[in-house]
Amino acid sequence: MRHLGSFTRQIGKTTVTTLDGREVYTRRDLMTKYGMALSPLEEWYRNRRWTGHPEAAGKAGRELVWDAAEWDHWYQERQNTTNLVTRADLQERHGLARSTLERLWALREENEHPAPVKTLDRVMYWDHDQWEAWYADYKKRTQRREIHVDRSGNPDDLLTLAEAARVLGVTPVSIAHHPKRMPRGWPQPVEEEQLPSGRLRRWYRRADIWTYADTRTIAGPHRAKHPSRKPQGPGEAG
Repeated sequence: MRHLGSFTRQIGKTTVTTLDGREVYTRRDLMTKYGMALSPLEEWYRNRRWTGHPEAAGKAGRELVWDAAEWDHWYQERQNTTNLVTRADLQERHGLARSTLERLWALREENEHPAPVKTLDRVMYWDHDQWEAWYADYKKRTQRREIHVDRSGNPDDLLTLAEAARVLGVTPVSIAHHPKRMPRGWPQPVEEEQLPSGRLRRWYRRADIWTYADTRTIAGPHRAKHPSRKPQGPGEAG
């Protein structure tokens, strides 16, 4: 990392920092030029393995500096979201619940969900064409049995297992073993109640049952780790 040949000069109202004759930016320069706060600049550089932030070109005094042309190009590409979609976009276009999209992403090792192209302000962006092609193929590979889900009621209602079966349009006995032999996508109960008989009565959110219906496939029950337990990498959200 280079330290020599750097200085700052004033051109009109603009402060220009140079290193060996080429224009560079300190973080103070970037804060002034782009109106940014210091914290995102530090976070982008700290997580440059994921953000693609340019490496520092050297130092001006005690401050790190970055090649101005390289940094401007990186930032323009970072902010460009042409043909990219967020979860909010996918919700609107496909009528999918956010929880369904989150579950599809959590199960990416099994369903081959595409990786996001970039993450901006903790919101993930996917290539529109790539995601659409994947989703069309996913639906073909996981053709669901024809089921008639009851979509009425308050999403926050708590349901017993028998009531959940009625929402799914199946018999209670067909899902009686789900709490112990969890099929892929089956939700965790919100509450559990100990009955005088010693048995547990489990309560599930209606919205979680709807999400299970959205991700349920003809493949049948599979024992699997609950997807919400899967850790996320730095900056993953949205």
